[in-house]
Amino acid sequence: MSYDLIIRNGHVIDPASQHDSVASVAIRDGRIAEVGEIEADASPELDAGGRYVLPGLIDLHTHLFKDFSMFGIDVDALSPRTGVTTSVDTGTAGWINYAGFRKVIMEPAETRVLAYVNLSGVGLPWRSGEMVFEGYVQPAACAQAILDFPENTVGVKVRLYRGVGGDADLRDLLQIAIDAAQRCEKQLMVHISGSDVPVAELLSPLRPGDVITHCFHGGEIASILDSAGKVRPEVRDARDRGIVFDIGHGFGSFSFDVGRAAMEDGFPPDTISSDIHTLNIDGPVYDLPTTISKFLHLGMPLDEAVRRSTLEPARVLGMEDEIGSLAVGSVADVSVFDLEEGAFELVDSDEVKVTGDRKLTCYATVKDGRVSYRAT
Repeated sequence: MSYDLIIRNGHVIDPASQHDSVASVAIRDGRIAEVGEIEADASPELDAGGRYVLPGLIDLHTHLFKDFSMFGIDVDALSPRTGVTTSVDTGTAGWINYAGFRKVIMEPAETRVLAYVNLSGVGLPWRSGEMVFEGYVQPAACAQAILDFPENTVGVKVRLYRGVGGDADLRDLLQIAIDAAQRCEKQLMVHISGSDVPVAELLSPLRPGDVITHCFHGGEIASILDSAGKVRPEVRDARDRGIVFDIGHGFGSFSFDVGRAAMEDGFPPDTISSDIHTLNIDGPVYDLPTTISKFLHLGMPLDEAVRRSTLEPARVLGMEDEIGSLAVGSVADVSVFDLEEGAFELVDSDEVKVTGDRKLTCYATVKDGRVSYRAT
């Protein structure tokens, strides 16, 4: 047997195939060909001894419309060096400028880029100080933009924080967003941090497969926690009927206190995502591995953190047979990490600082079977 690349002797953690042991991973023609003890040779080979070998990370919440929105980062400057092989833009472009986003960002990117289309026709602001309300709201036009570009388009994104709709009631804005998602038969991602509507009222109209992002934010009104710090029954009921709860750390949407309380009450997030953009890439977010490290600090086992940043977001995207896995036949997206031990300052969106004792650091990234990053 001949292979294009073999990743040797790393600790493979692949929740999709329930693999959690030292093994080698062989790649051929951009696909996972074998996992286990591999006798064959390949050129090149990657020594992962003493490191963790994971499926390529999937960041379900990012902002990538660089140079066209003040929030957009350079996806290929960040993703390979952080083990992210799939990055999902969440509404930086709206239905008016989505075709442009696809042409200048999605198509040339080395990273796999998927996207939600913002209900607001113009997406997010392109210059500092500019505030974009959910104007240009036309559910039929939003749905049509998605139908025009179904490949790599996930669904509709709506932001439901106070004031974003001008004089409009956020409940009405949510119904319009649901209408847009139903028209194109896609899922809806709902931003809830900063909302002035109780979370139960935001959850009740959602459909199975829809996503609540910023689920561990520190605000009071749209919190998943009640006044006693317990997870609200309506939140548990929503998960039971298929609503997905995503982290979306961001600049103002992740609280250690909320995360700790929710997890102690048996409610971990379904997916861990960064909400990376220009205003938080230099802190407190930095990248997805740092966000995952915060959950290790909160007591989440490593294999569960890997699941929530690989397999579970792949399921949200309906791509679990292709990505988020090291199963034979899957796309050969692989990340290799050191799990450093020491004292690491970690900061949440409320500027609360803690000291973590473990931190994930990317050593190498393989995208579609090719090494796209290797630490020197």
